[in-house]
Amino acid sequence: MESSKKRPMALNRKSSILCQLYEKKHFTSKEFRRLWDFYDKDGSGFLEYSELERFLRDLTEVTLGEDVDEAEYEKFKAKIMGLIDDNQNGKLEAKELSKIIPTEENFLLAYSIQSQNLGAQLSSQDFLEIWCHYDKDCSGYLDFTEAKDFMKDMLKVNSVKVDLNNVTYLDTFFKTFDTDDNGVIEIDEMAAIFPVEERFTNALKQRKRFTKEEFDRLFDTYDTNKSGMVTAKQLPKMISDLSKISKSNLSEKQVAEISGRLIQMFANKDIPRTELSLVISSNTPQHGVQFKREMNEKRQSLLS
Repeated sequence: MESSKKRPMALNRKSSILCQLYEKKHFTSKEFRRLWDFYDKDGSGFLEYSELERFLRDLTEVTLGEDVDEAEYEKFKAKIMGLIDDNQNGKLEAKELSKIIPTEENFLLAYSIQSQNLGAQLSSQDFLEIWCHYDKDCSGYLDFTEAKDFMKDMLKVNSVKVDLNNVTYLDTFFKTFDTDDNGVIEIDEMAAIFPVEERFTNALKQRKRFTKEEFDRLFDTYDTNKSGMVTAKQLPKMISDLSKISKSNLSEKQVAEISGRLIQMFANKDIPRTELSLVISSNTPQHGVQFKREMNEKRQSLLS
């Protein structure tokens, strides 16, 4: 008697890009992009429905072999989705797929694929993940050393044919980002070149009103339970207090507007210290001639 269990769809190894590439230890950025485009047939920026099913069937056969019954497939599928479907929406984004596909180090690649499809915008959370990846020392800005890694990844993602070790070219590229010419790339300068959601760029508008030192000192008085968070309810009072400390003299209306933008950006949830600090305060002197000199001297030493 023939088994009632359905067999997975047959996989044509000659046509499956996953089979062609998976034998390699690491995909290049170009190969990962080619893989993504192969499965994301409608260019939506997600693998869903039949696209997702085809990818998972192919992955099952590449990983477990051809002789896999339907029960084994469903178990494997559930395990994979549990590992990589972070937001549990039943579909995969490029950044989720990159967790299980061994790809050469290029942190921007998955986010680039996501944002390029149908003009999709990066969420504030995605952008903050990108920023924190490159801001290795959590200083609140990228010096030239940190910015080099970012610029190299950016050039690779956009398939710019240039010698990535040409520091003179990278220096010219750096200067296009450093719009205020203070020798570093700040978060609002980096946000200006990404398709980030508008509520995030709006929230950045007031960041140079407050220094990080003022922010840190005040945050500690609000974070009484040492959770590293402030509540949406606490935020307006905190902004008002920051205004008084920094002598920026915000009106009640301005306090309400700034608080409203931030509360919206963080979806009315408790707000982590690190993220709030990046958005609301600056760690670079506004008129820091000495700071600019030090940063530029450091850059020039790397160029020589």
